[in-house]
Amino acid sequence: MASDIDISSNALQMIGATSISSFTDPGAGAAVAAALYEPILEAMLTTNYWRFTIKQQQLNRLSSTPLNGYQYAFQLPTDSLKIESVDPRSSYKIFEDKLYSNQTEIEVDYVYRPPTTQLPSYFVLALTYKLASEFALSVTDDTQKNALYSQKHLAALADAFSADAQQYPQTPILDQPFTDVRNGGSFF
Repeated sequence: MASDIDISSNALQMIGATSISSFTDPGAGAAVAAALYEPILEAMLTTNYWRFTIKQQQLNRLSSTPLNGYQYAFQLPTDSLKIESVDPRSSYKIFEDKLYSNQTEIEVDYVYRPPTTQLPSYFVLALTYKLASEFALSVTDDTQKNALYSQKHLAALADAFSADAQQYPQTPILDQPFTDVRNGGSFF
């Protein structure tokens, strides 16, 4: 499996730059890769829904009482990049590394950063094209390469979404209040 350096080096090679063996190598390629790799990876992980980045956890309720109108405070997981869902469904707010709610217990689905060696190949390809697009401007100042790899990134991203969606079964909708009403059911 690929490492952070391998992925960055491949992206640099795509745009005609020198490959790197570490983020501290001399040259513009390594400096740009060191600065952009992690922010671009985290943006790709959090701005799209990827099943391979989701964890579930019951949150630990804290003993302190929140000052913001909610009854309970919960500690968010230290590896959480973004909260996807809260169970039970209820009103909540997140401030810093805490979730506030009126529920006594909270379970969350959240996005975390998996180890790079565990990233699926379909995601790695989309990430590599995204990096090549960004590196093209910073390293070579070539807008044509930027546009080319931006298009390749979008195509690879569409393929990655499809591949990721096929890894997991669809979740059926169990609660159907609008169709239940048509069939003689009631909202109450």
